[in-house]
Amino acid sequence: MSDTQENFDSEFEAVKAQEAADAADRLKRGQSWDDWNKIGVFLNIGRNKAMMRAGTNEPIGARYIKAFSEWMAQYAWIGEIDKATRTHAMWCVDHGDELARLRENMGLTQRMMCNHPTTMRRKWDKANKETDKPTAEKKETRAQKVERELEAMSAERDKWKREAEKDGSLFDLKQDPAPLIAKVIVAHVTPYKVGEILKALTAERDRLKAVKKQAG
Repeated sequence: MSDTQENFDSEFEAVKAQEAADAADRLKRGQSWDDWNKIGVFLNIGRNKAMMRAGTNEPIGARYIKAFSEWMAQYAWIGEIDKATRTHAMWCVDHGDELARLRENMGLTQRMMCNHPTTMRRKWDKANKETDKPTAEKKETRAQKVERELEAMSAERDKWKREAEKDGSLFDLKQDPAPLIAKVIVAHVTPYKVGEILKALTAERDRLKAVKKQAG
């Protein structure tokens, strides 16, 4: 039995090691999503063994990195795969169900072009980014704006109508501020009537000024 074979903890691991090695050899002749998954599965086995050896629950830290590197060094074909691709291959296995659904929604041509772990990671990131985008608010049309303002005026008018029914007046001329009085008036009369009131107020103001001037 070779040194490498002695490192296998089970027949399952030995089978996966052979599948991954064969897949790596096939990848030299062309990309295959199934082959990359086999490689990802075996890399995850090595990751888990390295975590156990380093005594950690997460694949981080100097001890884990050393253990994982020593495990990978046993397989020459792993060294031919760059670090980013190895990381993405393991990530793809961890997200296998999600990626399977994503691939099912692809057309045949697109699916055949998405056989590399890094490509699928980018596809997944893009799909989830688009899903997380807030729904754009529809631009309000002029008609909708007018309708909204009319509804607001109607609500304001109803409010003051209830107040008037309660205490017998729409507003208090002595205490309420001018903007509020103006708003109440506009809410209860037509635009034409508003114009007439403005004219009347101006005329009455000018009359009072004239009377005070004559009295002085």
